[in-house]
Amino acid sequence: MAGHDAPIAALSSTHRPASQPVHEVEVRRDVRIPVRDGLELSANLWLPAEAVVTGSAARFPAILEMIPYRKDDWRWASDEARGQWLAARGFAFCRLDIRGTGSSPGIALGEYTADETNDGYDAVEWLAAQPWSNGNVGMWGISWGGFSAIQVAMLRPPHLRAIVPVYASDDRYTDDVHYIGGCVTASELSQYAVSMVGSNALPPRPRYRGEAWEAEWRERLERTPVWLFEWLRRQQDGSFWRQGSLAPHWKALVVPMLLIGGWMDGYVDSAIRMLRYCENAPRRALIGNWVHALPDEAYPGPNIDWLHEVTRFFDHWLKGIDNGVMDEPALIYFERDYAPPEPFPATWPGRWRSAGLPLPSGHDRILHLSPAGGLTKSRSAAGRATIVHRPTIGTAASLSWGAGWPPNGLARDLRPDEALLPTWTSPPLTEPLHLFDGSVAHLAISSSMPVATAVVRLSDLAPDGTVAPVAAGIRNLTQRRLTTEVEPLEPGEVVEFTITLRATGYRFAPGHRIRLSVASAYWPVIWPSPYAGELTIHLGPSYLILRTAPTEAAAAAPAFRTEPAGLPDVGARGSEESAIWQIQQDVLAGTVTVTTGSGEALTLPDGTSLYSSELLEMTASDADPAHARMRTEVVYRLDQDGRAIVAEASGLMTSTETTFELSVDLDVTLDGAPFHHGSWAETIPRRLV
Repeated sequence: MAGHDAPIAALSSTHRPASQPVHEVEVRRDVRIPVRDGLELSANLWLPAEAVVTGSAARFPAILEMIPYRKDDWRWASDEARGQWLAARGFAFCRLDIRGTGSSPGIALGEYTADETNDGYDAVEWLAAQPWSNGNVGMWGISWGGFSAIQVAMLRPPHLRAIVPVYASDDRYTDDVHYIGGCVTASELSQYAVSMVGSNALPPRPRYRGEAWEAEWRERLERTPVWLFEWLRRQQDGSFWRQGSLAPHWKALVVPMLLIGGWMDGYVDSAIRMLRYCENAPRRALIGNWVHALPDEAYPGPNIDWLHEVTRFFDHWLKGIDNGVMDEPALIYFERDYAPPEPFPATWPGRWRSAGLPLPSGHDRILHLSPAGGLTKSRSAAGRATIVHRPTIGTAASLSWGAGWPPNGLARDLRPDEALLPTWTSPPLTEPLHLFDGSVAHLAISSSMPVATAVVRLSDLAPDGTVAPVAAGIRNLTQRRLTTEVEPLEPGEVVEFTITLRATGYRFAPGHRIRLSVASAYWPVIWPSPYAGELTIHLGPSYLILRTAPTEAAAAAPAFRTEPAGLPDVGARGSEESAIWQIQQDVLAGTVTVTTGSGEALTLPDGTSLYSSELLEMTASDADPAHARMRTEVVYRLDQDGRAIVAEASGLMTSTETTFELSVDLDVTLDGAPFHHGSWAETIPRRLV
């Protein structure tokens, strides 16, 4: 096992210290940051008070976060709390609305565009040139903000000294909300795309734009595209997805990094890849059990004070404090134990582990698939297992690849799914088995369908019969070699595929058994392949490679501060509606419909109020695999500066054997009167997905 177990313990005030809150805080709102094409983007700044005193010799580093999620309403409370917290500790915090979103001018033409990344470069250099700056700038962000930090770092602004990407991907095609394993995503793709139609339709803050407000907003409404259409046209990898991706040019990144990932988040593989392959950058990684939410509040725990870790990292790289942060193990991760599966577990049992760089390798364990349904150490005799294509299977697990969006919980007991699938199970273990990174299924597969998907799931069969998920992998079988090369499957042709499962740190306990299952679908995580038929697993050449944790000794993982960071109460008040998570089976029609929804309201101290809600209804059919359906509804209601704005966006995505049918509608009202209507529709060919 890599390193030693470490206790989950709180830190004393002097152990692994970080900057303390010794500064008063000044706030500047709607600060305009010029960028190279003439736009002036809107930012909020939180500064240590000494930074704004005329003639003061005090100089401070800056931390930049740039995202599209509306700093003046939607993210006001979290920005305000973190801004005050960081500025009190001697950092200037800059929260920037990216172009075409929030209060920034311009048009948001897509995710992670070249213009957006250049804006980040310009913002870094602008911050470094301010009279209160010590010339050192860092970037951080969760999800989009982490992507931005990575992309800006690739441009190498002279004054960018360190980045902290949290749950961010190095590869937009293989590890984002658009495609997984070469398959079109379902629950995440449409939900996120339509929610951004609604969010992008909201205006700049009225008081910041004066008489130009309405004209600027109308231009945004008329010119902002629906990103979903372009995403669905680009069904294979290529230059479109390389824009905004670090991979495969990991060595181009030289900026020091603290990578934060979660085993239950869809981007965890990226954190491990960047730790392993970004050889030219000083780097560390911290991985817990978490879903796509910050580590002090995300489930499952244990939770940690992640801001303490971020502050120590930036203390070192932006303030020059020799605090030993880079002497700690390069990788610290939580190795979880078995726990009975439940959708929203507060915490999971386990221990913290550590390893240094380069990441040492464990001793892989190879298990073969036997005709009798066993996982055995010796190669099996020839045999076959048949999988009938059931597009509706998968709902016992999480409803998206990266859990966290409410009410999307984690998996329940997998037995209802696995009763319909071939499974292979090991004998009870006699000693613990420690896994790390992504295990691999090497499967010889033939298909009666020209387009098919293999979904491989590794699970833990407990002594009482409960089946708990450990990891899963997905592959579009028309992508035989590279994600850019696809070809239809020939009926009956046997092809050997390597399917890498999502990374995990997991300990199988003695008495438990390892189980492997293979399905042809994962609803509603991915869009079903369109043809009825069967997959056949040819057992002789098929085997499972378990990536075991490295055995070399390493420094013990440090204890973490586990109490909350103590963010200030900024006076925002919120409430949530009862969430929806329903799975309905229509026996006569042979369909399964998954419905999820949530809503929340937020009131800010300045009187701004915002309400948002989302509803997804997703239907797949075992009787007719080609025809799936997803309906999305998003509502935003914003009352700000005496103006009442409502943006309602809806999307409908359906499919046939050969096409996707997309339609999106947007209706915006201002002070109760219609202000804008947009309607888009397109038929997009299916290209072997």
